[in-house]
Amino acid sequence: MVILCDGSRVSCDVFEIDSQHIHLRGTCKVTQVSFIVTFVYPVYSIAERKKLWDHLTLVGSSLTLPWIIDGDFNCYSSSNDKVGGANLRPYDIKDLLDFRMALGLEDAPSMGSFFTWTNGSYGPSWIGCS
Repeated sequence: MVILCDGSRVSCDVFEIDSQHIHLRGTCKVTQVSFIVTFVYPVYSIAERKKLWDHLTLVGSSLTLPWIIDGDFNCYSSSNDKVGGANLRPYDIKDLLDFRMALGLEDAPSMGSFFTWTNGSYGPSWIGCS
């Protein structure tokens, strides 16, 4: 992951780096409001992603600053997130939904193109992801 920050507007201090996420504390130089941002790019393995969700649940439960989580979650949260391919199974999305529920997190509304990735195939094997 590469994170770019406009240092003239926001000060950013990274306080944790892992193979699946980066946490940083930011402070707006105009308003002096501080916040936490976590960028995630989980691995495809359900078991490894669960470790991330469990860790973020611990981190999130102790934060007192506003928190934004952004990135490619590498997991659907509902059948509305994809077109085509195999049906979602409950265990595919359980850990992400449990994580969101535990911390009261919500998806920010999407803007623009909803399905931005395909596996390059067309016809019955085509899958689109949001």
